[in-house]
Amino acid sequence: MYGYLMRRLLLVPVTVLGLTLLIFCITRFLPGGPLDRQLAREMAQADTIALPTLSEEQLAGLKSYYGMDQPLLKAYAQWLGALLQGDLGTSLRYQEPVWSMMRERLPVSLLFGFASLFCSYGLCIGLGLLCAYRPQHLLVRALQGLLLLFNAIPAAIMAMLLFFLVAAQGYFPLGGLTSDSFAELSAWEKFLDLLAHVTLPLIAYCAHQLAVLTFILRDSLRDELAGEAVRMARAKGASAREALIGHALPLAIIPIISQIGHQISLVLAGSFLIERIFNLNGFGLLGFEALHERDYPLVIGLLTVAGLLHIIGNLLSDLCLSWADPRIRLIKGAR
Repeated sequence: MYGYLMRRLLLVPVTVLGLTLLIFCITRFLPGGPLDRQLAREMAQADTIALPTLSEEQLAGLKSYYGMDQPLLKAYAQWLGALLQGDLGTSLRYQEPVWSMMRERLPVSLLFGFASLFCSYGLCIGLGLLCAYRPQHLLVRALQGLLLLFNAIPAAIMAMLLFFLVAAQGYFPLGGLTSDSFAELSAWEKFLDLLAHVTLPLIAYCAHQLAVLTFILRDSLRDELAGEAVRMARAKGASAREALIGHALPLAIIPIISQIGHQISLVLAGSFLIERIFNLNGFGLLGFEALHERDYPLVIGLLTVAGLLHIIGNLLSDLCLSWADPRIRLIKGAR
């Protein structure tokens, strides 16, 4: 196990280097960048007021301002050196440090990311056990029908339905993370106010993910219940519940453990549609605004952070798998 961990950690810098180079090249060569948009504005203004087009000096000044006056590798080396020092650059639109803008929205993304992850995994284990243990019960059938509905509805559509059918009717706040009078409330009232604001977005985040994980666990439990380990346990006198929880669950939980890394990177990246509907300032909405405005320093910063989260998430998934199932040996000699 220790040797496997060290080998995976040694691969992280190489993966990060390739990831950052790919992100930098893609954003630099995509058409319609900040320089192209600024040139289009200048040309349109010049045509409107009957002025000549941009001079060579003005064009060179724009290229220097947007960092397009240097060779690709030299520009990448400078950007990577700044990145290693914690400097993600300055937003072209807001004229603020990219890391400062991301840090302001980090609490929102962390709140919904880890809350949805905890709720999805915490609920899916109980629901999966229930669906596998009593599949013919009327309530279990109704529950599976509801989960099928959650699985069929995308998160953004779920957010719109919750907004119009629940929030717009006055049962929950329409948006935002807190009320305007949040600072004047007591500690308990602050908790209730925050809970009321995060409930609907959290349901929108969790519904589809919960359904997928529950069905994966249910099907895995059914396969394990038909396996030799459970039959041997039943032959030795274990009850159906003991065989389900003590023998089938430790093996059936492996497929959803493999999803942890992906889910971490996915939920922390946020959903700009959900954040847009409920007026939440997280990474998703920030990334959408950055793409819309061609704010490439901000786009590169967000993509880099999302890529790092994905790498860390994959590493956590592999480690959890090797810990949960000793039969898995991802590389030769990993123990």
